[in-house]
Amino acid sequence: MFLTETHKMTNKTNIFYLSGLNDLTTNRGLIFTFIFLCYSLIWIVNGALILVIILEEKLHEPMYIFLCNLCINSLYGTAAFYPKFLYDLVTNNRTISYAGCMLQGFVIYSYAATDFSILALMAYDRYLAICRPLEYHSLMTKHKVVLLVCFSRLVPCLCFTWLHTKNMFNIMRFSAI
Repeated sequence: MFLTETHKMTNKTNIFYLSGLNDLTTNRGLIFTFIFLCYSLIWIVNGALILVIILEEKLHEPMYIFLCNLCINSLYGTAAFYPKFLYDLVTNNRTISYAGCMLQGFVIYSYAATDFSILALMAYDRYLAICRPLEYHSLMTKHKVVLLVCFSRLVPCLCFTWLHTKNMFNIMRFSAI
C-alpha cells in the first residue's frame, strides 16, 4: 500500500490516503468476509485460551501465565490493524489521519516488541526449568513472575512512547521550517 500526503486547507491536518486498496473493488465482499472470519477466530481462540488458563488452577504456573500474557498481547496487536482494515473494506473512505496513523504505528510496534519480550521470558523460564530444575521454584516465585510480566509489558511501551514522542517533535520542528 502506498501512502500519499494531502493537506486540508480548513484546519491544516495531515491525512494519508491508502491508495493500495483501489484494486479491491471487485472482490471486496469476499475479502471482507474472509478477514472478518480470521479476526473473529483470533478473538475466539485467544479468549478461550485466556479463560482456560484463568479458570483452571492447575495452569497457574509461570509458563502458562506467560502464555496467557502472550494471548492478551495478541488481542492488543490485532485490535490495532483489523478494525481499521475492515472499515476501509466496507466504506470508500480510505484515509487515515496523522494522529490515527501514529497511534496505529505505536500499537503495532509496541505489540511486536512486547511479543519479543514475552518470548524471551518464556525462553528464560524454560532455561531455568531444564538447566536448574532443583532451584526452579525458588528462582521463579509468584512475585518474580508478576514483576517479569509487568516489565515485559511496560518496557517496550515506554521505549516506543519515548521514540514516538521524539519523532513527533522532530517532524514538527522540520515541518515548521
